[in-house]
Amino acid sequence: MFIRRTSTSFSQPGRHITQQKQTADANMLEHLQEILHAVGPWLPHTFVAFISLLILKKYGGSHIQPLFFAKVYNPFLGTYHVTCQALKRQHFLSMKDHVSADPVLRKKGVLRILEIGPGPGYNFEFYPPNSELTVVEVNPYFEEQFFRKQKEHPHIKMERFVVGFAENMKDVPDNSVDIVVSTMVLCSVRSVEGALKEIHRILAPGGKYYYWEHIREAEYMWVLFVQHLASYTFYDLVFGCQLNRKSDEIIKRNKVGFSSIDQQRFRTPQKGGLHAILIFHSAHVKGIATK
Repeated sequence: MFIRRTSTSFSQPGRHITQQKQTADANMLEHLQEILHAVGPWLPHTFVAFISLLILKKYGGSHIQPLFFAKVYNPFLGTYHVTCQALKRQHFLSMKDHVSADPVLRKKGVLRILEIGPGPGYNFEFYPPNSELTVVEVNPYFEEQFFRKQKEHPHIKMERFVVGFAENMKDVPDNSVDIVVSTMVLCSVRSVEGALKEIHRILAPGGKYYYWEHIREAEYMWVLFVQHLASYTFYDLVFGCQLNRKSDEIIKRNKVGFSSIDQQRFRTPQKGGLHAILIFHSAHVKGIATK
């Protein structure tokens, strides 16, 4: 009996896997080439944007933002001031009835006022005659403008320009100020609670804190969405401002111990054209907190 031997051929497993890997690598390379072809024209712009963000992050708060606000942003602030001028005048009107806690100043009919972040001094026109004004300003580029404003506002005395933060006014003594003012400031401080604590500290007993601040949108959800989007991306880096901050709620919680807080929400008047963009910080709160 003869037994026929048959041979069966088997493919080599290693060689098959190698071929699959080469095919996968080729497909991956092809996909990468397609992606590079699509995004290639945008790479230089992306690189420039990335470097710009790094520069803003490192130097924005100490160099770029202060110079930008002092030299470029002023005309925009001026338009805002003109739009709100009558409302602000009404808000500050009761200041003239306040009496100083300092006996010497009281006899002279003088108030000691401290404004936080006055910028170019748009609020100075609202202060009572003979007021002694000190400002705490994080932006040193405004110092020259501050003393130059003395000629424009001879009814008040420009006393001190202090470069510093609202959360740390260490150069201002306790219980030494009759009136503290902030307008459009709490959106940019590092800590609203810290700023309020310092304001309460420097106010004399019975002293008042006048505030006028833009706050988080509560009526138009699409505006709130833009506030969130801008605040969490570029707005804080470029302008040092958080559009979606709830300053009104933080003040109302009154953790620092004001004896009374009288505040109300409102919306600033809207203008057409380019200034319509102000809708994104048109929600405001104004109020007076008493120590």
